[in-house]
Amino acid sequence: MKPEISVDQKTLQEITLECKRALDRFDVVTPPLYASLFREFAMERGLKDIPDNAQSCAKIVETQISSLAQMGEKSDAHIERLDTTSKKALDAMERGDRRSLKKSIDETEALRREIEQLKESVYTDPLTKAYNRQWLDAHFLDKDGRITRSCHLAIIDLNYFKQINDTLGHAAGDKVLTYIASHLKTYHVPLVRYGGDEFLLIFEEGSKEAETTLNECRERLLRKKLKYQDKTFNVSFSYGITSCEANTLFYDAIESADSRMYKDKERIKKRIAPPFQLQNPSG
Repeated sequence: MKPEISVDQKTLQEITLECKRALDRFDVVTPPLYASLFREFAMERGLKDIPDNAQSCAKIVETQISSLAQMGEKSDAHIERLDTTSKKALDAMERGDRRSLKKSIDETEALRREIEQLKESVYTDPLTKAYNRQWLDAHFLDKDGRITRSCHLAIIDLNYFKQINDTLGHAAGDKVLTYIASHLKTYHVPLVRYGGDEFLLIFEEGSKEAETTLNECRERLLRKKLKYQDKTFNVSFSYGITSCEANTLFYDAIESADSRMYKDKERIKKRIAPPFQLQNPSG
């Protein structure tokens, strides 16, 4: 018989939170996937033979299924209303009833706004308001995972982000992610939260222009000080850019941009000190 493992509630909550964050990058969450991630994070904390957090697993899957079902119901309702409104409009035109036609047009416009809001909720990361991976799949990739148009793809990874989370907590980390996203949005190119503290930017202009843009953004950030509670600190990011032709496999492009990003991270960390002085800064 294996000895009983005693794990405090706070540690379980922390592991569960890490799992929830990691699951952001998956379109579909299954109990085996959650269990695998939970064991991985538990092992990182030195816990062995820990039982799966079945209660949290069930709750996450239940929430996601409920969310998907609700989205489907809303979509069906919108389609039904659009069909009804269209029939009313056609009937009003046949009868020459301008009042009924005006009412149908108003109903259609109101429905259009609701559908736009629904699309925004499907394709937007709730924290940063950047696009999410569903948007990437729907607007940038074909069914085989190939890029549909020529572009310059940039991957962005925050520097020392783990240290910020470990020192100030995840609430501060969320604020940093939102802050970084707000700066990147000012360049008016598609911004995607790819996962965790990674973002993608999709540039149509040349790679030199894209690099100038990202250098400029990074320098702007480095001149600013953030304050959370009693701590003041800087934030920055590293980036890698790759040129993509239409029909390029997306993950080949990501691998290329990722390699360039890590080289940039090595260079920038020689210049930028960690935000807090710890023995083993990372991120």
